[in-house]
Amino acid sequence: MADQERTDILVAVNKSSEKGYPNPSKRSKVAFEWILENIVRTNVDRFGLFILHVHQPYPPDAEYEEALEMLDYFDNKCLQIGVAHLSWTAPGDDPKVVICEEAQRIGADLLVLGIRKRASIRRFFNRGESAAEYCIKHTDCPVITANKKATQRHIAL
Repeated sequence: MADQERTDILVAVNKSSEKGYPNPSKRSKVAFEWILENIVRTNVDRFGLFILHVHQPYPPDAEYEEALEMLDYFDNKCLQIGVAHLSWTAPGDDPKVVICEEAQRIGADLLVLGIRKRASIRRFFNRGESAAEYCIKHTDCPVITANKKATQRHIAL
């Protein structure tokens, strides 16, 4: 298939806050699995996945290496099903800004982000907008947010 017909999906992932880093966070896994189950399915030739991890501008070498190891989780899943993919890390003080910039740079057709339930609590205490809220406002492509409940429901395409 020609590249023009391929849909490019950017998924932003982050590390787990639980012990065991360099494992991906639960919400990153949820968003990624949602893409595979509900969008890509068996049409691996129609999609290209771009997997982005934003890190601090000057991380210690060990932290950067761990980020690359975390991306291996997603790379291996893509290789198992045979979907075209590219994963990378990008430096930035504010991940939500970097995500939008990277979506624009690669010309993503769709941006998928994992979210937590706590986003509404954050808004209640006026702690600023979440990455998902920011990306919805500042990205040219459609943005889908996926939480754990989303993976329990399947959409019919």
